[in-house]
Amino acid sequence: MGAMISHPTSPDSPDGDVRDRAPLEADLFEARTRRLLDAVGNRLEEALRVVEDQLRFRHGLHAAPRAWRELRHEAAALRRSMTGAHPLPLSRDVASDPGHPGRTPQVTPHLGPDAVLQANVARAREAIRSLEEEYRRIDPQAGRSAERLRYRIYAHESAALGFLARREKLATARLYVLVTSHLAKGTAEQVTQSALEGGAQVIQLREKEMEGREFLALAERLRALTHAAGAVLIINDRVEIAALSGADGVHLGQGDILPLAARRILGPDAIIGLSTHEPAEAARAAVEGADYIGVGPIHLTKTKEHREAVGLGYIAAAKEVSDLPAFAIGSVTRKTIDSVLEAGAERVAICTGVIAEEDVRAAAEFYRTRLDAHARERSGVE
Repeated sequence: MGAMISHPTSPDSPDGDVRDRAPLEADLFEARTRRLLDAVGNRLEEALRVVEDQLRFRHGLHAAPRAWRELRHEAAALRRSMTGAHPLPLSRDVASDPGHPGRTPQVTPHLGPDAVLQANVARAREAIRSLEEEYRRIDPQAGRSAERLRYRIYAHESAALGFLARREKLATARLYVLVTSHLAKGTAEQVTQSALEGGAQVIQLREKEMEGREFLALAERLRALTHAAGAVLIINDRVEIAALSGADGVHLGQGDILPLAARRILGPDAIIGLSTHEPAEAARAAVEGADYIGVGPIHLTKTKEHREAVGLGYIAAAKEVSDLPAFAIGSVTRKTIDSVLEAGAERVAICTGVIAEEDVRAAAEFYRTRLDAHARERSGVE
């Protein structure tokens, strides 16, 4: 049975000790408390539902709406646990509600679709805090549950709004090329320029053994090349190199600092990628602050010799639990590209399949052409 609404007993409370009141006064106090819980609980669940619907139908996402639906169900369950023997709506008095449309000024229209989302996320935050304070007074355990729910709302708010704010930078990116000097046919600058000319949209500078000064100087040179081509430059692991070179962002592994921590250094506009190797990691990535995920290694690869291949099945599994752009990685070659695309990939990250080829530009052009054709096939555009 759910927790019954109790009354404050401190004589210092503005309402005094309800045990000393006449029965009618005590009943009035309880009715007002129940009306508060009903009204604010409704506001919370309504706001969560609007966010869920906006993410699902307007933005076409699937994983994020499920997360917001879970928050809504948790809020509803918490409210039901507080009703006692009588459902809260029995205490509802719509006609005398100060917020009734007949008593409030004309509502200011939203300025756009994103404003609808932002306004309702804000409503949810405000409502859960109001409920938390009331729950703490009535039932400390329920108050702690409300606090945990509030922090989950905070985390999902950051993930949803951050994704929507930065999504355009990767919206059409399909070909991601990793540049590692010791694997390249030519210098890092030469293979980067050729890959860009062949259609690479994202370049990752990945130099595990290079000293800091040399790495920074190389990153700055590649920043100039990618900027001129309108492409994105990502630095592998080294957050300080990404910040100092003016790169667009950083790519992190599961053992590195969290994306949210990297964003404190790189700022709100940085693009932060995260390697994932199993569905649980992909599912957490957005809330941890990532803007895209690496999915793999699909096959064994020279750049990740320490890690077992996860197989083609992980491509669909990762997409099922994450809305983030997902780049399949791990020995994506001319021989394997079709099977990778058939497994559900729409974006790929390639290292030696481009930079170790005799004709780097032609290699990049091959993959970009294949990816674009696959995208047209999926959309039904000839």
